[in-house]
Amino acid sequence: MKQNRKYLMSVAFGCAALLALVLATGSFQPTRAFGGLFTPLDTNKGPKLTVNELDHDFGKVEQQGSAEVTFMLSNTGTDTLEIMSANPSCGCTAAVIGTKKIAPGKVSTLKVTFDPHNKAEGGFTKTINVVSNSVVEPQKTLRIHGVIYLSKLAHKDMMHLDGVFQGNCGSCHVDKGKGELGAKLYEADCAICHGLKADNKPGPDIVSDDMMNHTPEQWKKIIADGLANTNMPQFHKRNKGPLGDEEIASLVDYLSAFKKNLVRERMMKSGASVPHPPTN
Repeated sequence: MKQNRKYLMSVAFGCAALLALVLATGSFQPTRAFGGLFTPLDTNKGPKLTVNELDHDFGKVEQQGSAEVTFMLSNTGTDTLEIMSANPSCGCTAAVIGTKKIAPGKVSTLKVTFDPHNKAEGGFTKTINVVSNSVVEPQKTLRIHGVIYLSKLAHKDMMHLDGVFQGNCGSCHVDKGKGELGAKLYEADCAICHGLKADNKPGPDIVSDDMMNHTPEQWKKIIADGLANTNMPQFHKRNKGPLGDEEIASLVDYLSAFKKNLVRERMMKSGASVPHPPTN
């Protein structure tokens, strides 16, 4: 019992002395603490892993496409570097190591592929944990990130056979516009397709000549009966569309008011006189 107490007291004393040494010097030096029993690690010698980038941004990634990047693994040390493993954080990400054993001054590759299929639209971040025998940072975490978006091809594949007002398509092209009129109905039913090409919109933007160079009667007919050989569908209920006479009339009124304001703005910018409505 006495021997155990003496042993515990000596251990406690040693720990206290080691703690005091760390506090005094600001670092732990095994050779100084234990009389040279251990040799401190020389980070100037041995294998050393260096990666060309730790964070890769794919930008926009199509949901039906793929994203791929190759990281360059360099041995900037003095001995052979061995890559033990490269484990992605998710099954949708694959990592393939080129050469696992890298001589000093040589380079290997780590090919990383991200599969966005069946992934939700929006931002994503994945990690790959690389484990090696490097004397500095034997474990490095690489990151890939980007934004998944629904491609035109995916949208086409998802379209219902009976048209854009049925099945999955109806949730965007019908449901959002129910009970709305005028500008709100345009935003719900029309702005889905009409907009900037940069936003992958298939229809012309509202400010374009293709939209504004029409009379109210022409707008009414185009909305109700669609345009042959184009993406413009037939919106009137008699054509199995979602809109009745009242809804279509409200869209025509909105387009007419928009055109009037657009013409006025263009005239003001050009310096031409703007006609005023007659007074009684």
